[in-house]
Amino acid sequence: MRVLFVSDYPHLPDVKGGLQTTTHDLCLAIGMAGAEAAVLCGLSGGESSDTRDLAHSDNALGYLCMRAASPQRVLPLVAAAWDATAIVVQSGTALAPMVLASLETGRPTAVYLHNVEVHQLRGMLMADPSLLYLANSDFTAARWHALCGLTCEVIPPVVRPEGYLAAGSGSKVLFVNPTPIKGVEIMFALAAQCPDVQFLVVESWHLEPNWRQMCRQRAQALGNVEWQGPTDDMRPLFAQSRLLLMPSVWEESFGRTVIEAQLNGLPVLASQRGALPQTVGAGGLLVDPHAPIWAWASALRRLLAGHDAYSAAARSHGLGHAAATPLIVARLLGLLAGHAA
Repeated sequence: MRVLFVSDYPHLPDVKGGLQTTTHDLCLAIGMAGAEAAVLCGLSGGESSDTRDLAHSDNALGYLCMRAASPQRVLPLVAAAWDATAIVVQSGTALAPMVLASLETGRPTAVYLHNVEVHQLRGMLMADPSLLYLANSDFTAARWHALCGLTCEVIPPVVRPEGYLAAGSGSKVLFVNPTPIKGVEIMFALAAQCPDVQFLVVESWHLEPNWRQMCRQRAQALGNVEWQGPTDDMRPLFAQSRLLLMPSVWEESFGRTVIEAQLNGLPVLASQRGALPQTVGAGGLLVDPHAPIWAWASALRRLLAGHDAYSAAARSHGLGHAAATPLIVARLLGLLAGHAA
C-alpha cells in the first residue's frame, strides 16, 4: 500500500509543529510496517515557485517529501506519478478544496482531522461514503460529529520514543510554543508568582518578530525564564526539565508534547481543555485556564512536591502510548484498505 499524506501546510524542517512531527513519525512507522508513505506539502513563507509545479522533492526525512506552492493544483499529477493507493488529506488552511481535489483524482480519499478549527475549512465537510474520516482523539471525533455530523475513526498520533528519550533529570519547568493560544500569558504570570522556580521556554511556531522581542524582554526582566529558539531535537530540553507546562487557552485536539514529555517521566501541568484531560491521564494535573494564577501556582507546587509519584505515572502513560504504535499503524492501514475496496 502507498499512502500519500497531503496538506497545504509546510512540512519538516520548515515548520516544527504537532501536525508535522505526527506526520513524520507516522510515515516512518508505516515504512517499518512494510507499506510506503509520502508527503505532499506547501512551501514555507520565504520560498516561491510556479504554482503549477513542484518546487522540490527529496527523501532526506526517510520517505518521499514533495513541496509545492499549490499542493492542491499539483495533487492529481503527484498522485498519478507516485501511484498512490490512498490519499490522506490533513488539516490545513483550506481543507475542503483539498478534499475535492483529492476526490477528483478518482483515488480513495481519507480526511485526517488534527484540530477543530472550522475557520480553516474554506468550505464545509459533509458525511459521504466516498470519504473516510479520521480524527486524532476522541475529543476531535466528538466535536466534528457535533459540528458536521461526521463519524470519525480515531487514529491517535504516533510518537516514536527514540526521538524524544533523554538522559538526565533537570529542574526546570518546560513551556513549548510561546503563543497566546498556548497560554503564554499564564506562563508569564506563573513565573512571576513563583520566582524561585526556573522556567525554560522554547519556540515552535513562527513568531512575529515584534511579538518575539517583547516576550524575550519580559522573560529577561523576570529573571527566572530562559528563552530558546526552535529546535530539531527536544531531547536536551527534556533533559533540563522536571515537568511540562501546557496551559493552552484554545481546545487542544490531542497535545502530543504531553506524550513526548511523559516518555521522560515529566509530569504535566495542563489546562482542562479539549483532549488534554485524556492525553495527560494520571501523569499530571489539570487546571481551568480561567482559574486565578494562585490555583496554577498551587498545582505546580503539588507536582514538584509529589514529583516521583507523578513521574512514574507519566512515564507509564507515555510508554504505553508509544507501545501502541504497531496497533495504530495496522488499524490505519486496515481502514484505508477497506475504504479502497
